[in-house]
Amino acid sequence: MGNYATEINFIANILQREKLCSDISPLNKCCSNGMYRVEELKFNIREVPRNTRPNVELMEVLLNVSFQELQDDIPVSNYCFRITAQGLDGNVNLVKSSWHLDYDINNNQEYIHPHFHLTWGGDTMKGLGLGDVLLLPTPRISYPPLDIILGIDFVLSNFVKADIYKKIQCDSQYKNAVKNAQEKYWKPYMLSMASHWNDGLCNYSKNAKDCKYFYPTLID
Repeated sequence: MGNYATEINFIANILQREKLCSDISPLNKCCSNGMYRVEELKFNIREVPRNTRPNVELMEVLLNVSFQELQDDIPVSNYCFRITAQGLDGNVNLVKSSWHLDYDINNNQEYIHPHFHLTWGGDTMKGLGLGDVLLLPTPRISYPPLDIILGIDFVLSNFVKADIYKKIQCDSQYKNAVKNAQEKYWKPYMLSMASHWNDGLCNYSKNAKDCKYFYPTLID
């Protein structure tokens, strides 16, 4: 935990030095007894992204993260991650947009839920009228390629209730078609990502160089 706190402190100083965060106090005590939490860390966005509606002259992004660290394959529990963009419409009306990354291991959901999933909206947006919503370009989320079959499966898994989707997924012809597409389009993508940490993984080290194209924030 000591090293992590030191790294957080170093990054906090960068944010303050670059005038991206005028108040870094949310980072001062973010680590305690295996729990990590930062609340309302506010970023000052100097240039509002193009095509943001309605027009706002200044925009802030608020970061909230909390989790408990575990010694496990997935080293987090009680996980919460939320970013909220907000600004004043004509210096009068506060407009917001929000995304959250959930870690949800409940398999009895009405719709299909990957254990980690990034979602627009959530509690921050509840109760907002349409005129209170800030529309701006969404985060560019890395994701494996989708052909027609995987595109159809993506739509079904996200917009059709879980019981209906699982029934379709059990069809042997559907299952084979999706499996073959995943093998063709997803396996090279996934193994190239894994090769970033293990160059000899399954003899796919030749794909290691591709991971930076797929996920450019990876650090050598």
